[in-house]
Amino acid sequence: MATETPLEGDVDKRRREAVKEKLMFQDVSLRHRLGIYGIVLLGLLPTILQPSELLDFTYVLYLMMFAISWDVVSGYTGQLSFGHAFFFALGGYGTAVVTTQHSVFEITILNVLFGILVATLVAAIGGVLIGVPALRLDGPYLSLVTLIAPLLLYQSFILFSGGFPYLAPDGFGGTSGLVERPPQIVGLGSDAIITAQAAWTEALGRYYLSFVALLVVLAVTYAVTRSAAGSVFTAIREDEDAVRSVGLNPAKFKIFAFVLSAAVGGFAAAVWMHAGPSSYPNTESVFGAGRIDLSINVIVVAIIGGMGTIVGSVVGAMLVFFARLTTSTFVPSLSPLPTFLLGMLVLVFLPRGVVPELADAGKRYMARRRGEEPRGQTGRSASESTLAKYREEIEDILGRDNR
Repeated sequence: MATETPLEGDVDKRRREAVKEKLMFQDVSLRHRLGIYGIVLLGLLPTILQPSELLDFTYVLYLMMFAISWDVVSGYTGQLSFGHAFFFALGGYGTAVVTTQHSVFEITILNVLFGILVATLVAAIGGVLIGVPALRLDGPYLSLVTLIAPLLLYQSFILFSGGFPYLAPDGFGGTSGLVERPPQIVGLGSDAIITAQAAWTEALGRYYLSFVALLVVLAVTYAVTRSAAGSVFTAIREDEDAVRSVGLNPAKFKIFAFVLSAAVGGFAAAVWMHAGPSSYPNTESVFGAGRIDLSINVIVVAIIGGMGTIVGSVVGAMLVFFARLTTSTFVPSLSPLPTFLLGMLVLVFLPRGVVPELADAGKRYMARRRGEEPRGQTGRSASESTLAKYREEIEDILGRDNR
């Protein structure tokens, strides 16, 4: 009996059947199923939170997006960045300057969408500026460049506080930020695009706008990291020479990772300026009180959740939020302590991050339920590979200096 080849018969019908099989929920892996449950939980969260709690948690959605942005380049390719706030600042200030100092359209919503688009592109260009040095710098040298970049941008905002020719004629406002607030999509005032009638509806509107932005970020980063490009990202982290040996150019993929990471961070910060809580562009909001606080926070969040997983950033941000919330109930004003303690606990007991450890535990449990022998851990985790690569690069530098 002749066998039907893939190019014979009703190809469209068979393609539809294949898509349907992929969408069958019972066939989805445990990790992806848990991710879907988590997204549904985030969507239903406003039903159990008070307006003030909802506004606080809305910021956590942005922390998730910022951590995902960092994870794309550091968790997948192993290029450690210590200054990702550089991209957040470009995105946040980019849309604020465009919408308040260069109104292109008469309709406000078009100006907002244009501002977010321009800010995302500006952040992506920032990714090229950082990604190009990554072609020649490794390990601590690259980390130093990424650490200095946001500090230089911080000083630029102060230096050009009164005005920057053509780009920002009214200036960046120094440490206080821009004088005029960017247009808000939802707000209590009549100047908002959608006027809310109560604090609850405003909080609800801001939350779901931010939630949609998170879904966009998750969809884009998930699609890229599960594609052939994502496999090359991971291969660069594991063994860059092996990537070269098969004829691929690691430099091209490193720049792509930086541009994607920067664009995601810039997009998140741009949406934050129009729909997030306390959406006011100043140096403290986009860099953190100590200029590098936000950059460090996103690293801690991604490590707690699990590097190189995307969804780990979502879980890490939620754990940090609930740790801070629980601690502040009993002892206020201990802001860094809960994050520090949580990070220490995870590093000691779940060194690969919460998501990879729990996913492996779930697989072992399911295997035992099926009567099978659970398989042990295969290969190194993303965090182990990244740290090992970083350590080798430092040893290489020290060895080079001693020769």
